[in-house]
Amino acid sequence: MIEQLPQPDPRGWLALRGLPPDLQAAEDARAEADQRYARETGRRTFSRLASGAERQLLQYLGYTLPKTELRTVVSFVTASLRNRRWPQLEQGAQQ
Repeated sequence: MIEQLPQPDPRGWLALRGLPPDLQAAEDARAEADQRYARETGRRTFSRLASGAERQLLQYLGYTLPKTELRTVVSFVTASLRNRRWPQLEQGAQQ
């Protein structure tokens, strides 16, 4: 069973446990890709399209997603601590 860790969490809304293996694999792959992008570009904060797994998990948590593109803002607070935000959802569309 998917469980959201107590909020606020420095990693953001998708600090979760109990993900099914397919979603866990997708989240792990996205984390690795974000880490690689940050390392290769030297950018600690960047924006990208939300992944399918992120969209699915946000909906599971009760967020209403926009019909247009959803952007994820990724920030590396430290070399290994990744925070993800969705500014489009922060204005009243929360759970």
